[in-house]
Amino acid sequence: MKTVLALSLLMSTLLAVPLEGELIHPKVVRECLEKPTIKSQLKVMTDVNPYYLRGDFDGDGLVDYAVSVQGIKTRRNGVLICTGKNKAVALGAINSLKTPFSDKPNDNFASPNWQVMTKKEALEVYNYSSDKPVRVALPKGETIAMTWEDGVCLIYWDGSRYRWGCGQ
Repeated sequence: MKTVLALSLLMSTLLAVPLEGELIHPKVVRECLEKPTIKSQLKVMTDVNPYYLRGDFDGDGLVDYAVSVQGIKTRRNGVLICTGKNKAVALGAINSLKTPFSDKPNDNFASPNWQVMTKKEALEVYNYSSDKPVRVALPKGETIAMTWEDGVCLIYWDGSRYRWGCGQ
């Protein structure tokens, strides 16, 4: 009996190990990356750790994922939002530079230092570029914070689209 149990445990472990170069994604991310418009234009940036974040970014109560990506043709970094409602929203990487998502040079806004912030935490981020602090975001869900030495920028859903806002 112990041999059968050990053998079945070994087999299930071997089946769970990905092939070299193959990534194991949550179902929502896997389905998002398989969409023809996404698959042909974006690749996952696995050199960022973590390369995806989990949160409720649009405030609908469902789990969403933010994936660090790079445009295959553009070579620009960005974020792919994979929603719990099976929608994919590419920010940066494949967007036209005529209407960039961020204020960063060449719309290369993805930071290796990123995390999920709650709505409350996001409301505590202020822009101090003037003499009076101004709130950066009025998010409907959790936010994605990109952090650099000189400040933090947020990706957030305002109820109709994803927006970019920076504070210090």
